[in-house]
Amino acid sequence: MTDSKENDMPETDAPMLQSRDINSLTLADESPCVTIYVPTTPVSNYREENRILYKDQVKKVGEALDRRDMDKYERDALLEKLESVGANDEFWTHQQYGLAVFASPKRFTVRRMMTSPVEAQGIVAESFHLRPALRAASNWMSYQILCVSVQEVALYDANQDAIVEIDLHSDVPRGMGEALGKPDTSPNRKDSESAGSNSTDLKNYFKEVDKAIREYHGNTNRPLVLAAVAEHQGLYREVSEHPNLLENGLDHDPFEAIRQSNLGEQAWKVAERATRDNIEQIIERYHERAAHKEGANALEDVAYSATIGQIDTLLIDETARIEGTVDSNGAVEYGAAGDGQTDDVLDKIAEFVIASDGDVKFVPGNLMPTDTGVAAVLRYAMQPEA
Repeated sequence: MTDSKENDMPETDAPMLQSRDINSLTLADESPCVTIYVPTTPVSNYREENRILYKDQVKKVGEALDRRDMDKYERDALLEKLESVGANDEFWTHQQYGLAVFASPKRFTVRRMMTSPVEAQGIVAESFHLRPALRAASNWMSYQILCVSVQEVALYDANQDAIVEIDLHSDVPRGMGEALGKPDTSPNRKDSESAGSNSTDLKNYFKEVDKAIREYHGNTNRPLVLAAVAEHQGLYREVSEHPNLLENGLDHDPFEAIRQSNLGEQAWKVAERATRDNIEQIIERYHERAAHKEGANALEDVAYSATIGQIDTLLIDETARIEGTVDSNGAVEYGAAGDGQTDDVLDKIAEFVIASDGDVKFVPGNLMPTDTGVAAVLRYAMQPEA
Protein backbone atom coordinates (compact mmCIF):
# COMPACT_ATOMS: atom_id res chain seq x y z
CA MET A 1 0.00 0.00 0.00
CA THR A 2 1.24 3.48 -0.83
CA ASP A 3 1.67 5.96 2.01
CA SER A 4 -1.17 8.37 2.57
CA LYS A 5 -1.27 11.89 1.20
CA GLU A 6 0.18 13.35 4.42
CA ASN A 7 3.52 11.76 3.55
CA ASP A 8 3.73 13.56 0.25
CA MET A 9 6.26 16.33 -0.05
CA PRO A 10 4.76 19.73 0.91
CA GLU A 11 5.67 22.69 -1.25
CA THR A 12 7.27 24.85 1.43
CA ASP A 13 7.52 22.84 4.63
CA ALA A 14 7.86 19.33 6.04
CA PRO A 15 6.30 17.90 9.20
CA MET A 16 8.39 17.18 12.26
CA LEU A 17 9.58 13.59 12.67
CA GLN A 18 7.36 11.62 15.06
CA SER A 19 7.53 8.13 16.56
CA ARG A 20 4.61 7.07 14.38
CA ASP A 21 6.78 7.75 11.32
CA ILE A 22 9.27 5.18 12.61
CA ASN A 23 6.43 2.68 13.03
CA SER A 24 5.39 3.15 9.41
CA LEU A 25 8.91 2.89 8.04
CA THR A 26 9.68 -0.31 9.93
CA LEU A 27 6.81 -1.99 8.05
CA ALA A 28 8.41 -1.39 4.65
CA ASP A 29 8.68 -4.66 2.76
CA GLU A 30 9.64 -3.18 -0.61
CA SER A 31 13.02 -2.59 -2.19
CA PRO A 32 15.07 -0.57 -2.80
CA CYS A 33 14.72 1.71 0.22
CA VAL A 34 16.43 5.09 -0.11
CA THR A 35 17.37 7.03 3.01
CA ILE A 36 18.86 10.53 3.02
CA TYR A 37 19.89 12.52 6.08
CA VAL A 38 21.25 16.05 5.93
CA PRO A 39 22.23 18.26 8.87
CA THR A 40 20.48 21.61 8.45
CA THR A 41 20.03 24.84 10.36
CA PRO A 42 17.08 27.17 11.01
CA VAL A 43 19.37 30.10 10.18
CA SER A 44 18.15 31.25 6.77
CA ASN A 45 21.61 32.49 5.72
CA TYR A 46 22.67 28.86 5.29
CA ARG A 47 19.77 27.68 3.18
CA GLU A 48 21.88 27.41 0.01
CA GLU A 49 24.47 25.28 1.84
CA ASN A 50 21.62 23.05 3.06
CA ARG A 51 20.32 22.68 -0.47
CA ILE A 52 23.73 21.83 -1.93
CA LEU A 53 24.41 19.24 0.78
CA TYR A 54 21.09 17.57 0.02
CA LYS A 55 21.74 17.56 -3.75
CA ASP A 56 25.11 15.89 -3.14
CA GLN A 57 23.35 13.02 -1.34
CA VAL A 58 20.79 12.67 -4.13
CA LYS A 59 23.69 12.33 -6.60
CA LYS A 60 25.28 9.67 -4.37
CA VAL A 61 21.98 7.78 -4.23
CA GLY A 62 21.63 7.99 -8.02
CA GLU A 63 25.04 6.38 -8.45
CA ALA A 64 24.10 3.60 -6.02
CA LEU A 65 20.84 2.98 -7.88
CA ASP A 66 22.79 2.72 -11.15
CA ARG A 67 24.72 -0.21 -9.68
CA ARG A 68 21.52 -2.09 -8.87
CA ASP A 69 19.69 -4.42 -11.22
CA MET A 70 16.41 -2.52 -11.36
CA ASP A 71 13.91 -1.20 -13.84
CA LYS A 72 15.04 2.12 -15.38
CA TYR A 73 11.56 3.63 -15.09
CA GLU A 74 11.44 2.75 -11.38
CA ARG A 75 14.90 4.24 -10.84
CA ASP A 76 13.97 7.48 -12.62
CA ALA A 77 10.74 7.75 -10.64
CA LEU A 78 12.65 7.42 -7.37
CA LEU A 79 15.15 10.09 -8.35
CA GLU A 80 12.36 12.40 -9.49
CA LYS A 81 10.82 12.17 -6.02
CA LEU A 82 14.14 12.93 -4.35
CA GLU A 83 14.91 15.83 -6.66
CA SER A 84 11.52 17.42 -5.90
CA VAL A 85 12.52 18.02 -2.27
CA GLY A 86 13.35 21.65 -1.65
CA ALA A 87 12.49 22.81 -5.16
CA ASN A 88 10.84 25.84 -3.55
CA ASP A 89 13.34 28.24 -1.95
CA GLU A 90 11.07 28.78 1.04
CA PHE A 91 11.40 25.11 2.00
CA TRP A 92 14.97 25.66 3.17
CA THR A 93 13.94 28.53 5.46
CA HIS A 94 11.68 26.19 7.47
CA GLN A 95 14.37 23.77 8.62
CA GLN A 96 15.43 22.75 12.10
CA TYR A 97 18.65 20.78 12.73
CA GLY A 98 18.17 17.88 10.37
CA LEU A 99 16.28 16.71 7.31
CA ALA A 100 15.27 13.08 6.71
CA VAL A 101 13.95 11.73 3.41
CA PHE A 102 12.69 8.17 2.91
CA ALA A 103 11.75 7.00 -0.56
CA SER A 104 10.88 3.67 -2.16
CA PRO A 105 8.61 2.42 -4.92
CA LYS A 106 5.74 2.49 -2.39
CA ARG A 107 6.38 5.51 -0.18
CA PHE A 108 7.82 8.98 0.06
CA THR A 109 8.29 10.59 3.46
CA VAL A 110 10.03 13.89 4.18
CA ARG A 111 10.55 15.03 7.77
CA ARG A 112 12.37 17.72 9.71
CA MET A 113 14.40 16.64 12.75
CA MET A 114 15.04 18.45 16.01
CA THR A 115 18.51 16.97 16.34
CA SER A 116 21.29 16.85 13.79
CA PRO A 117 22.09 13.49 12.13
CA VAL A 118 25.74 14.58 12.58
CA GLU A 119 26.75 13.79 9.01
CA ALA A 120 25.07 13.76 5.63
CA GLN A 121 24.16 10.26 4.42
CA GLY A 122 22.63 8.85 1.26
CA ILE A 123 21.94 5.12 1.59
CA VAL A 124 20.31 2.57 -0.71
CA ALA A 125 19.49 -0.72 1.04
CA GLU A 126 16.86 -3.41 1.48
CA SER A 127 15.34 -1.48 4.39
CA PHE A 128 15.37 2.12 5.59
CA HIS A 129 18.34 3.28 7.65
CA LEU A 130 16.55 4.54 10.76
CA ARG A 131 19.25 5.06 13.38
CA PRO A 132 19.44 8.88 13.11
CA ALA A 133 15.63 9.06 12.96
CA LEU A 134 15.33 6.76 15.94
CA ARG A 135 17.78 8.90 17.88
CA ALA A 136 15.90 12.07 16.99
CA ALA A 137 12.52 10.62 17.98
CA SER A 138 13.85 8.81 21.08
CA ASN A 139 16.41 11.25 22.46
CA TRP A 140 16.69 10.93 26.24
CA MET A 141 16.36 14.71 26.67
CA SER A 142 13.08 14.89 24.76
CA TYR A 143 9.98 16.28 26.45
CA GLN A 144 6.78 18.10 25.55
CA ILE A 145 5.29 21.45 26.46
CA LEU A 146 1.53 21.90 26.68
CA CYS A 147 0.52 25.55 26.48
CA VAL A 148 -3.01 26.28 27.68
CA SER A 149 -4.94 29.51 28.06
CA VAL A 150 -8.64 30.24 27.94
CA GLN A 151 -8.24 31.34 24.34
CA GLU A 152 -5.51 29.04 22.96
CA VAL A 153 -3.96 25.57 23.14
CA ALA A 154 -0.61 24.53 21.68
CA LEU A 155 1.67 21.51 22.06
CA TYR A 156 5.42 21.43 21.44
CA ASP A 157 8.05 18.75 21.05
CA ALA A 158 11.22 19.92 22.75
CA ASN A 159 14.70 19.02 23.87
CA GLN A 160 17.59 20.93 25.38
CA ASP A 161 18.28 22.83 22.17
CA ALA A 162 15.02 23.38 20.34
CA ILE A 163 11.23 23.35 20.41
CA VAL A 164 8.88 22.66 17.50
CA GLU A 165 5.13 23.08 17.48
CA ILE A 166 3.07 19.93 16.87
CA ASP A 167 0.12 20.03 14.50
CA LEU A 168 -2.78 19.30 16.85
CA HIS A 169 -5.43 16.77 15.92
CA SER A 170 -8.63 18.42 14.73
CA ASP A 171 -10.49 17.11 17.80
CA VAL A 172 -8.20 18.91 20.26
CA PRO A 173 -10.07 22.07 21.36
CA ARG A 174 -8.25 25.31 20.60
CA GLY A 175 -9.89 27.28 23.41
CA MET A 176 -12.59 27.16 26.07
CA GLY A 177 -15.25 28.49 23.72
CA GLU A 178 -14.62 25.69 21.23
CA ALA A 179 -14.42 23.01 23.94
CA LEU A 180 -17.68 23.97 25.64
CA GLY A 181 -19.56 25.49 22.74
CA LYS A 182 -19.58 28.88 24.43
CA PRO A 183 -18.06 31.79 22.50
CA ASP A 184 -15.38 33.75 24.33
CA THR A 185 -16.63 37.30 24.84
CA SER A 186 -13.72 38.58 26.92
CA PRO A 187 -12.31 41.80 25.42
CA ASN A 188 -8.66 40.84 25.87
CA ARG A 189 -6.36 38.07 27.00
CA LYS A 190 -5.86 39.26 30.58
CA ASP A 191 -9.61 39.56 31.18
CA SER A 192 -10.13 36.16 29.61
CA GLU A 193 -7.43 34.50 31.72
CA SER A 194 -8.70 35.91 35.02
CA ALA A 195 -12.39 35.41 34.38
CA GLY A 196 -13.95 32.38 36.04
CA SER A 197 -10.66 30.95 37.25
CA ASN A 198 -12.50 28.73 39.76
CA SER A 199 -15.52 28.00 37.60
CA THR A 200 -16.92 24.64 36.63
CA ASP A 201 -16.61 25.73 32.99
CA LEU A 202 -12.87 26.15 33.36
CA LYS A 203 -12.46 22.70 34.90
CA ASN A 204 -14.58 21.13 32.18
CA TYR A 205 -12.48 22.89 29.57
CA PHE A 206 -9.23 21.61 31.06
CA LYS A 207 -10.72 18.12 31.26
CA GLU A 208 -11.56 18.20 27.55
CA VAL A 209 -8.07 19.42 26.64
CA ASP A 210 -6.40 16.79 28.81
CA LYS A 211 -8.53 13.99 27.38
CA ALA A 212 -7.85 15.01 23.78
CA ILE A 213 -4.10 15.40 24.32
CA ARG A 214 -3.93 11.94 25.88
CA GLU A 215 -6.03 10.37 23.16
CA TYR A 216 -4.41 11.93 20.11
CA HIS A 217 -0.91 12.89 21.25
CA GLY A 218 -0.26 10.57 24.19
CA ASN A 219 1.80 7.83 22.49
CA THR A 220 4.98 8.95 24.20
CA ASN A 221 6.63 8.44 27.57
CA ARG A 222 8.23 11.87 27.51
CA PRO A 223 7.73 14.27 30.44
CA LEU A 224 5.03 16.89 29.86
CA VAL A 225 5.52 20.47 31.07
CA LEU A 226 2.30 22.43 31.63
CA ALA A 227 2.64 26.08 30.66
CA ALA A 228 -0.28 28.13 31.97
CA VAL A 229 -0.89 31.08 34.26
CA ALA A 230 -0.43 30.35 37.96
CA GLU A 231 -4.16 30.36 38.82
CA HIS A 232 -4.77 27.62 36.24
CA GLN A 233 -1.97 25.25 37.24
CA GLY A 234 -3.76 23.65 40.19
CA LEU A 235 -7.10 23.47 38.41
CA TYR A 236 -5.60 21.70 35.41
CA ARG A 237 -3.79 19.17 37.58
CA GLU A 238 -6.95 18.55 39.57
CA VAL A 239 -8.70 17.15 36.50
CA SER A 240 -5.72 15.85 34.51
CA GLU A 241 -5.16 12.13 34.04
CA HIS A 242 -2.01 12.52 31.92
CA PRO A 243 0.54 10.04 33.32
CA ASN A 244 3.57 12.15 32.34
CA LEU A 245 2.44 15.56 33.54
CA LEU A 246 5.19 17.05 35.71
CA GLU A 247 4.46 18.33 39.17
CA ASN A 248 6.03 21.68 38.35
CA GLY A 249 5.22 23.80 35.33
CA LEU A 250 5.62 27.27 33.84
CA ASP A 251 3.22 29.46 35.80
CA HIS A 252 2.81 32.42 33.49
CA ASP A 253 1.28 33.17 30.09
CA PRO A 254 3.03 30.74 27.70
CA PHE A 255 1.87 32.54 24.59
CA GLU A 256 3.68 35.66 25.70
CA ALA A 257 6.82 33.51 26.09
CA ILE A 258 6.23 32.15 22.57
CA ARG A 259 6.06 35.69 21.20
CA GLN A 260 9.29 36.52 23.00
CA SER A 261 10.93 33.32 21.67
CA ASN A 262 12.00 32.06 25.11
CA LEU A 263 9.44 29.33 25.84
CA GLY A 264 12.02 26.57 25.28
CA GLU A 265 14.60 28.21 27.50
CA GLN A 266 12.08 28.56 30.31
CA ALA A 267 10.63 25.06 29.90
CA TRP A 268 14.03 23.34 29.86
CA LYS A 269 14.68 24.62 33.38
CA VAL A 270 11.68 22.56 34.47
CA ALA A 271 12.27 19.57 32.17
CA GLU A 272 16.02 19.09 32.63
CA ARG A 273 15.77 17.40 36.01
CA ALA A 274 12.72 15.42 34.90
CA THR A 275 14.42 13.93 31.83
CA ARG A 276 17.41 12.83 33.90
CA ASP A 277 15.10 11.48 36.62
CA ASN A 278 13.20 9.55 33.96
CA ILE A 279 16.36 7.77 32.78
CA GLU A 280 17.50 7.12 36.34
CA GLN A 281 14.12 5.56 37.13
CA ILE A 282 14.36 3.32 34.07
CA ILE A 283 17.87 2.25 35.10
CA GLU A 284 16.68 1.50 38.62
CA ARG A 285 13.76 -0.48 37.23
CA TYR A 286 16.15 -2.37 34.95
CA HIS A 287 18.32 -3.46 37.90
CA GLU A 288 15.24 -4.49 39.91
CA ARG A 289 13.74 -6.49 37.05
CA ALA A 290 17.06 -8.05 36.03
CA ALA A 291 17.28 -9.58 39.51
CA HIS A 292 14.07 -11.46 38.64
CA LYS A 293 15.11 -12.40 35.10
CA GLU A 294 12.95 -9.60 33.69
CA GLY A 295 15.94 -7.63 32.43
CA ALA A 296 18.40 -8.44 29.64
CA ASN A 297 21.66 -6.99 28.34
CA ALA A 298 23.24 -9.74 26.22
CA LEU A 299 22.82 -8.63 22.61
CA GLU A 300 21.44 -11.94 21.32
CA ASP A 301 18.95 -12.20 24.20
CA VAL A 302 17.78 -8.63 23.69
CA ALA A 303 17.42 -9.17 19.93
CA TYR A 304 15.28 -12.26 20.42
CA SER A 305 13.14 -10.57 23.10
CA ALA A 306 12.56 -7.63 20.76
CA THR A 307 11.21 -9.83 17.97
CA ILE A 308 8.63 -11.52 20.22
CA GLY A 309 7.38 -8.25 21.75
CA GLN A 310 8.85 -8.98 25.17
CA ILE A 311 10.59 -5.63 25.72
CA ASP A 312 8.81 -2.88 27.60
CA THR A 313 11.65 -0.34 27.65
CA LEU A 314 14.98 -0.39 25.84
CA LEU A 315 18.03 1.74 26.58
CA ILE A 316 20.66 2.04 23.81
CA ASP A 317 24.09 3.65 23.99
CA GLU A 318 23.72 6.62 21.63
CA THR A 319 27.27 6.24 20.27
CA ALA A 320 27.32 2.46 19.80
CA ARG A 321 27.04 0.77 16.40
CA ILE A 322 27.09 -2.93 15.60
CA GLU A 323 27.21 -3.84 11.90
CA GLY A 324 24.63 -6.40 10.88
CA THR A 325 20.92 -7.02 11.23
CA VAL A 326 18.34 -9.14 13.09
CA ASP A 327 16.05 -11.56 11.28
CA SER A 328 12.37 -12.12 12.10
CA ASN A 329 13.28 -15.03 14.39
CA GLY A 330 15.55 -12.87 16.51
CA ALA A 331 18.85 -14.23 15.22
CA VAL A 332 21.66 -11.68 14.95
CA GLU A 333 23.47 -11.66 11.61
CA TYR A 334 26.71 -9.73 11.97
CA GLY A 335 28.15 -7.68 9.12
CA ALA A 336 31.72 -6.75 8.28
CA ALA A 337 33.08 -4.69 11.16
CA GLY A 338 33.35 -1.03 10.32
CA ASP A 339 32.21 -1.29 6.71
CA GLY A 340 29.57 1.39 7.33
CA GLN A 341 27.42 -0.01 4.54
CA THR A 342 25.39 -2.68 6.31
CA ASP A 343 22.50 -2.19 8.69
CA ASP A 344 22.96 -1.65 12.41
CA VAL A 345 21.91 -4.46 14.77
CA LEU A 346 20.87 -1.88 17.38
CA ASP A 347 18.69 -0.12 14.79
CA LYS A 348 16.85 -3.33 14.02
CA ILE A 349 16.33 -4.16 17.69
CA ALA A 350 14.91 -0.68 18.31
CA GLU A 351 12.58 -1.05 15.33
CA PHE A 352 11.17 -4.32 16.65
CA VAL A 353 10.62 -2.74 20.08
CA ILE A 354 8.80 0.27 18.64
CA ALA A 355 6.67 -1.99 16.42
CA SER A 356 5.47 -3.83 19.55
CA ASP A 357 4.64 -0.56 21.39
CA GLY A 358 7.75 -0.63 23.52
CA ASP A 359 9.68 2.48 24.51
CA VAL A 360 13.21 3.22 23.23
CA LYS A 361 15.67 5.72 24.72
CA PHE A 362 19.07 6.60 23.27
CA VAL A 363 21.28 7.75 26.13
CA PRO A 364 24.93 8.74 26.69
CA GLY A 365 27.26 5.82 27.32
CA ASN A 366 28.15 7.08 30.81
CA LEU A 367 24.49 6.67 31.84
CA MET A 368 24.15 3.12 30.52
CA PRO A 369 23.80 0.44 33.23
CA THR A 370 25.59 -2.13 31.03
CA ASP A 371 28.62 -2.23 28.73
CA THR A 372 26.93 -4.17 25.90
CA GLY A 373 25.28 -1.14 24.30
CA VAL A 374 21.79 -2.26 25.34
CA ALA A 375 19.69 -2.74 28.47
CA ALA A 376 16.14 -4.04 28.26
CA VAL A 377 13.32 -3.98 30.79
CA LEU A 378 11.16 -6.99 29.90
CA ARG A 379 7.41 -7.39 30.15
CA TYR A 380 7.86 -10.88 31.56
CA ALA A 381 10.72 -13.13 32.58
CA MET A 382 12.94 -14.66 29.93
CA GLN A 383 12.34 -18.04 31.48
CA PRO A 384 10.23 -19.31 34.38
CA GLU A 385 11.57 -18.79 37.87
CA ALA A 386 13.08 -21.93 39.41
